[in-house]
Amino acid sequence: MERYFNPFVGKHYQQGIGGKRVLVLGASFYCNMIDCQQFFHCTGDASYLDKKGWATKSYDCPNSDFPTYAISDGSTTYERLATYLGPFVGSSDYDTVWSHFAFTNYIQHILGGEKGKYRETRPSDIADSDFVAFNEVLLELQPHIVIVLGSVINSYVKEWNPYLVSMETLKQTDYYLCQLSMPGIDHLIDVINPYHPSSSAWYGDLETFDRYFKSLL
Repeated sequence: MERYFNPFVGKHYQQGIGGKRVLVLGASFYCNMIDCQQFFHCTGDASYLDKKGWATKSYDCPNSDFPTYAISDGSTTYERLATYLGPFVGSSDYDTVWSHFAFTNYIQHILGGEKGKYRETRPSDIADSDFVAFNEVLLELQPHIVIVLGSVINSYVKEWNPYLVSMETLKQTDYYLCQLSMPGIDHLIDVINPYHPSSSAWYGDLETFDRYFKSLL
């Protein structure tokens, strides 16, 4: 198994939006707590980590459960996405909204950053094993829709994906939408790729995302 992180799966995930299961896919987790004695263990490649996970100062929990703790923390990214998704599940309550969705990140190890600074995800951070892990998550969760946040991982999930149904669909929808046909899943998976909720472009292009997202429902 290539997957290291256990995806967060809300208790109403199967219900989703009108019976459609929705997986939210981010790029990566990062840690800039370089003074922590376990920093270099946590930010190593996932294949070298203890599968029980290392406890960090920021999360007193196994690293493999970071997706769940990230949702619990409710950063700007997850708050903005919950605000948008709320009307589709009939609630404005953050926890209630997320209980209808699943979430994980594409890269399967924690990225090390500089103390006090944001750590962006780079193409050099991405490994072939991350794609294998992504497929494992798809087979386990069987989503109907995958919301891919941001642009760093989008080529791996869309354009370069061997399970991509049609490149023409991507071009016709300004690279917002495509479909995947995966062995072991008896339905096509719709992939939608908006701007990242933490960026200023999120609000500037929200109308376009909304139009395409509603078309999937």
